[in-house]
This record gives sequence, structure tokens and C-alpha cells, in this order.
Amino acid sequence: MSLEGYAEYKAREFCNDVKCPVQTTLNTLKDKPEAYELIRQTCRSACRYTTWQFHHWLIEKGYIIQVSLKLKNNQRTVLANIDNELVEWMNQRVQRGEFVDKSQLVETAIAQYKKERK
Repeated sequence: MSLEGYAEYKAREFCNDVKCPVQTTLNTLKDKPEAYELIRQTCRSACRYTTWQFHHWLIEKGYIIQVSLKLKNNQRTVLANIDNELVEWMNQRVQRGEFVDKSQLVETAIAQYKKERK
């Protein structure tokens, strides 16, 4: 199900964009189903790319990942567009170990803001 104003990810879009050698081979085997399926097993069991690489590619391309609003610990996903310089600043703070991840940094900043407003 696609959100209004957004396009769904097309299968193998990442693979083609990063010029995965396995995908390049598969593209030449469209008319040879047996060879195609044999090589395609590589994608299922020994992909050359990590989930981290795929996830960051999705972010760079402007994709969003839809999730249920019912998350553990009474949490909710909030999507926001943030200035690139601010994201870099956040990444640096996380890399220095000041925060576990950007979510923790944002939650801490909001909690501090709320506390100062009282």
C-alpha cells in the first residue's frame, strides 16, 4: 500500500542502482529461467550488501519505511525532514558515543526542552 504522494520501492531497484555484479548477471539471464533461478539463490543466501547499506540507500533516495503505530514500550515513529548540517552534527555526536543513536539524541533534546520550559 503506497502513501499518497509517495512511490513504492520497486524490486531490485537498489541492486540495479549500486550495479551489483549478481544483479548485472541476472539482467542478462531473463530469457534463461533455470540459470536465472540458480544465480538468484546468491541474493537469498549470500547477498553482497548489508542491511545497513540498503537502509542508508533508501534514506538517501528519499524512501520512507512504513511501520505500525503500535510499537513496543508505547513508542511511535515520527518522520521528519532535517537539515543536512544538523543530521551530520547528530551523526558526529552518536559516533563519539555521546548517544546510542539519533533517536536517543532527539528524545534527550526534547526532554531537556520540555524541562526548561516548565
